[in-house]
Amino acid sequence: MTRQVIKLGSSSIASRDGLALDVIAGLVSQIAAAQRAGHEIILVTSGAARLGRRLLAFEGPAAGAAPALRALVGSVRSSMRATARADSAPAAAAASTAGAEYDRLVESLEAALRRYEIPEGTTQAVDFALPAAVGQPALMALYRQLAAAVGVEVCQILVSRSDLDSARAMGDLGQLLREAVGRGLLPIVNGNDATDPLSALDNDQVAVAVAVAAEASRLLFLTDVRAAYRDSALSDRIHRLTPAEARAVRVTAGGSGRGGMGSKLSAAARAACCGVEATIGSASEPDVVGRSLNPRARMGTTVRAAGGRLEPAKRWIGGMAYSQGTLGVNRDAEESLRSGSTLFLSGVKRVDGDFGAGSVVELLDVRHPERLLGRGSVALPSSLLRLLRALSPQEVACVISILLRLRYAGGDGGSLVDPDTYKDCRELADGKSRASQEAFAQLAGFSADRVVELAESLMLAQPGLCAAFLLSKGFLHGEVPAEPAARRVVRGIHAVHRESLVVYPV
Repeated sequence: MTRQVIKLGSSSIASRDGLALDVIAGLVSQIAAAQRAGHEIILVTSGAARLGRRLLAFEGPAAGAAPALRALVGSVRSSMRATARADSAPAAAAASTAGAEYDRLVESLEAALRRYEIPEGTTQAVDFALPAAVGQPALMALYRQLAAAVGVEVCQILVSRSDLDSARAMGDLGQLLREAVGRGLLPIVNGNDATDPLSALDNDQVAVAVAVAAEASRLLFLTDVRAAYRDSALSDRIHRLTPAEARAVRVTAGGSGRGGMGSKLSAAARAACCGVEATIGSASEPDVVGRSLNPRARMGTTVRAAGGRLEPAKRWIGGMAYSQGTLGVNRDAEESLRSGSTLFLSGVKRVDGDFGAGSVVELLDVRHPERLLGRGSVALPSSLLRLLRALSPQEVACVISILLRLRYAGGDGGSLVDPDTYKDCRELADGKSRASQEAFAQLAGFSADRVVELAESLMLAQPGLCAAFLLSKGFLHGEVPAEPAARRVVRGIHAVHRESLVVYPV
């Protein structure tokens, strides 16, 4: 028995009239056959917004009605103006009679036009959310009808960004999915675009989260091409990849859906790092579901699983949580992580993304970003990580001392970072590392508002550390705390919470 998640992209089921019913019906029939053979299937589907737009006539054959109606209204108005300019009395009388007819015609046309136009002032969120809200029930009704025809009962589950940001919510989702497939149901999962229209949440990432939460062994991405290709002519097909190879490959052709082929390869790589084998194939390929469940079948592009499935305590951080950014680390830091140590600031060489303390980020090899090393929850926001990255504990202490002085000492900011006056400034400015000198240059250039922002962020993220500096009051004179307790606090500051670290197998 295999538990498999199938992600069906909008590009796979799109047609000129909205959805390719033959493709959807064929896949539902294949899923029913797989269930009868003892397999457990979970379907992550796109297409709600596309179907909703079709129903609202925002796209499809009716979409051309709006420009045509608008042109007709303009023509009628021009005719009215031409009639009103007539000088003769008979023409004026005719204009009066025709005017009433024109008014009724224009009113009727404008009423029809309003059915096809998006109201002024409509936000981008509503522009996307409304079609999704209309399409969701219609899409589920379609799936239910098709599934009933082949003896399958379905259940719907909508996943929002807030669910991916909650370990408890995703744990509950996994339990629900396992219970549903255990009872022979077909769970149909979709990102909740009606409530999260601008969250940058795509169903490729949802599919990975669902596969990890449900403890699936396989993940199948179905798109409108047979595999990933290295060329636009679709002749150089990619058959099998490691996770690092999947992240490194640069495709020039792929699916036309919201996520695209690059998104699918990235998602497949993360799934593989969590022990879930992922395959990318075509939704229109004959018996694609059955072949994907056959280990000997050669189809699509497969990203091989690296190691076994994650243990329960690591599933949320490792595979389900939505990543807010990345940290590039050096080889020394990687070796330390693999030996069970935490990630200290000295090992962080690059910070990408804007995120707060507690956010989940991905850890990459700074020299080879395609190597996904693991994930974890950061102890500091991105603004502070950029300031403190790659610094030794003593250099970190100097930065904190200067930052707190700028925040609380008052006076001219320029005089508070004078290396001739303050020892902490001198140590940082004369440091041998490039990171030390860059940190000092940043501190010297910060505006008052930026200093307040960083200092308050530090207070929230590391209250114990700040208390040690503030109580000693040495920062006011350029001296970092010399007390053993304060130095232990500085040495203990890290980039990622130790208990949250998930390091993927090599």
